[in-house]
Amino acid sequence: MTPQSARGAPGGLRIACWNIWGFSWEWPRRRPLIAAELADLEADAVFLHEARAARQPWETGQSTPAQVSADSGMALVDWIDAPTSIPGTRMGPALLARERPAETSRSQLADRDTVADLGYHEPWLLTARWNIQGFGLVVASTHLPVSGLTQALKASANKLTKVLQTLAEDADLLVLVGDLNLTPQSSGLYRVMQAVSLESVPPLDRAPPTFPTSNVMFNRQAVEDRSGDPIHPQAPPTRIDHLLVRSNPEAPLKPVAHGRFGTTHRDGDLYASDHWGLWFDVAVS
Repeated sequence: MTPQSARGAPGGLRIACWNIWGFSWEWPRRRPLIAAELADLEADAVFLHEARAARQPWETGQSTPAQVSADSGMALVDWIDAPTSIPGTRMGPALLARERPAETSRSQLADRDTVADLGYHEPWLLTARWNIQGFGLVVASTHLPVSGLTQALKASANKLTKVLQTLAEDADLLVLVGDLNLTPQSSGLYRVMQAVSLESVPPLDRAPPTFPTSNVMFNRQAVEDRSGDPIHPQAPPTRIDHLLVRSNPEAPLKPVAHGRFGTTHRDGDLYASDHWGLWFDVAVS
């Protein structure tokens, strides 16, 4: 299923979420690839993760979301410019949109005062609400800590569950989408889905992998930037970015199409990001 063949019904919206790998390795080459992928997608709104503040001379003082906004023509609606574990670097989720939401909100899921090892970035939930033909669409997006940070991931998931339960009270369609760093087999993913009555779209046994887009690219970055451990070149990608929904059975607002994107455009062995992005169309059906 491709974005071009699955536009929502009249009055609907196309929403996407993508971990764009911040200002990490090869940003000048990856930036036009990101722009090309988003141009193909023609989304009404995009949640970005690993969106960073400018820190290199060639960034000319522009943050990731500011650059992507300029390239895509989508307005920068919100960006959580949060500190990281490295002094002088800042990173957080952002929302770009052609179709502005009625409102947005922020929730910090864990902080360094209460979690000893939170990892590189602070986990924040960025939420937006759109009204579609009188029905409420609430989309919440986050980037949770990596799986090895057990305490940070557990604390973040517990807070995420509580916030989602509150959001569900006033939503005809509640969507959680983002880099959750949880595999389909994860007990943490199961607990969040069970507590909020969320369903995976598509079902977990048919959901395609989202990370990494290229083992070769990931390993080159890990070695050159000394940012992590390389993975086996033949290791299969896995699903850690998820699209989870809770529908009000009495409301006709539903997801009508969905898919992933991010590997149509490349520069040699370089893709736009180490993650695939996820998109979905919603409409009154």
